[in-house]
Amino acid sequence: IYAIDGESIYGMQTSDSVKLIKGEENTEVVLSILRDGERMDVTVIRGKVETPTVVSRMLEDRMGYIQIVEFDDVTSGQFENALKDLKSQGMKGLILDLRQNPGGNLDTVVEIGEMLLPKGLIVYTEDKNGKREEYRSNGKHEIDIPMTVLVDMNSASAAEILAGAIQDYKKGTLIGTTTYGKGIVQAVRSLRDGSAVKITISSYFTPNGRNIHGVGIEPDIICEFDGETYYSTEGEVDNQLNKAKEVLA
Repeated sequence: IYAIDGESIYGMQTSDSVKLIKGEENTEVVLSILRDGERMDVTVIRGKVETPTVVSRMLEDRMGYIQIVEFDDVTSGQFENALKDLKSQGMKGLILDLRQNPGGNLDTVVEIGEMLLPKGLIVYTEDKNGKREEYRSNGKHEIDIPMTVLVDMNSASAAEILAGAIQDYKKGTLIGTTTYGKGIVQAVRSLRDGSAVKITISSYFTPNGRNIHGVGIEPDIICEFDGETYYSTEGEVDNQLNKAKEVLA
């Protein structure tokens, strides 16, 4: 792309180019494109783009598999749809994959926790003055089938909240390696010059009162990832996933 609505983007920052492309839904934007030496103008109708953050499929022996890539605004709805779809197919057990999940929205992970956990605390936060805020599940949608949860060193923040709650309530078996260890809540504060600063405002704790910041969550079953086999088989052989299947069976 070398121009947007006739405005050259030569030397422009990518973020500024994106701002020109974005706009109100159902409005038009003209992208001037250079492709294989040919110049062309393409008129695009703007629309809302929803990035998939949940991947699901049915495995053998009616084992359901759901991977949560991150906890975004759309994730809880996508997770709910995936869970309903697998249940309609007769799912008898669930593998929840939180590997490489950097976290995301606290509200989103609480919404997903309500679809899995019994009645009680999902997570609580405390600030430096000891002020406590609790997030609870009403238990109406507690999962009633066996569950295994895959975690690794890059499972962080909101992913650790969910994994920690599942472990505390013994609703599933955690498999993999110790998680990242981010047990703090942060907020962005805008400054007058247009910049912003991200500050830590509180710490979070699992239902049993564990603060995993700087420590992480140790899985119930340690299983190191065999990357050499995984990549040599183009992802066909995932030893951690195979371990989750074995335990679930």
